[in-house]
Amino acid sequence: MIYFVLSRRNSGSIKNFLRSGGEQFEGRIKIILWESMEALRTIRAGTFIFSDLDLLSPEQREIAREIGCQLRKFYPHVQLINDPATVLLRYDLLKKMYEDGINRFNVARATESLTHLRFPVFVRQADRHTGPLTKLIDNLKDLERNIRMLNFLGYPSHDLLVIEFLDTSGSAGYFVKYSAFVLGNRVMPRYLNYGTGWMVKSTIGVSDTLMKSKQMEVEEFMRDNPHEQWLRQIFTLSGIRYGRADYAMVDGTLQLWEINLNPVFVRPPRDSRKDSAQQRHMREAFYSQFIEALQEIDSESDEMIQLKISDSALATMRFSLRRKLTEKFHNRLVKKKIRYRILHSICFGLARLWTKFF
Repeated sequence: MIYFVLSRRNSGSIKNFLRSGGEQFEGRIKIILWESMEALRTIRAGTFIFSDLDLLSPEQREIAREIGCQLRKFYPHVQLINDPATVLLRYDLLKKMYEDGINRFNVARATESLTHLRFPVFVRQADRHTGPLTKLIDNLKDLERNIRMLNFLGYPSHDLLVIEFLDTSGSAGYFVKYSAFVLGNRVMPRYLNYGTGWMVKSTIGVSDTLMKSKQMEVEEFMRDNPHEQWLRQIFTLSGIRYGRADYAMVDGTLQLWEINLNPVFVRPPRDSRKDSAQQRHMREAFYSQFIEALQEIDSESDEMIQLKISDSALATMRFSLRRKLTEKFHNRLVKKKIRYRILHSICFGLARLWTKFF
């Protein structure tokens, strides 16, 4: 049995996998929500994968650490993947990689001094996967103004990261994003994406001529797993054994952007004509390895596990209505559909006016 412990809002990812490639694990994989942790009080032994740790508040992460501590102390033979006590979240991981000389770009919280940063920079949420919240910013004055705008829109400064921009386009003029998965002891290539903008997305359209021209490179990446050794070091450094790393290469040196603790499994489009050859090849090549990795960590036992979880802890793990509404609003601000782009323009227009007069 494999237990995925994650948040309700991200439970669709594993459900998509079970419906579109992982059908054989129906009944072997069970989803447990952080918001409904009472299921962990008495449960059959299995492999526990703690996901969405980055979506938890500091108080909720402390409860997750306590649950992990109980598993390690009283059931050391049970496999715990992504131990909350050792996993490094985005800020701590990127800061350590810069200080260790692995990454060439620095990062700071918006609450810290920002005078030491190298411009241009951009701002994003510390523990969400919504991408950049700003365009590239060239000076400290504009950076401070953008942070005030985001504060007006409900983004607290402690939840904002300022990240130095690192140009990865090279002489060819396009950008390349690599992605790789880790599950247990397996490191697997996931995506190789090319784009003309510095924010490269994983979704590939059938009319994407740049990706079509890179079919051979895509196949080689998925077959050869060329960065496995470096990735193993990064996953070990981060304490993460389930997640997806997004990274790039600059002048022959690999640079990590982030590790997503609850990677998305996108269902294939119903219309096969909208399923690009590159997308299909990467999905099928990855799924075959991911299924093998699941089989390796799967465990079966009649032992029952008893964990102490107080009612107050259960209450703390439930997300407040205000937080849910705020997150829904922020998620809509970054969507690309026309109605959301209009919402974005209106909201940021009001924020600009507010920062101008206040």
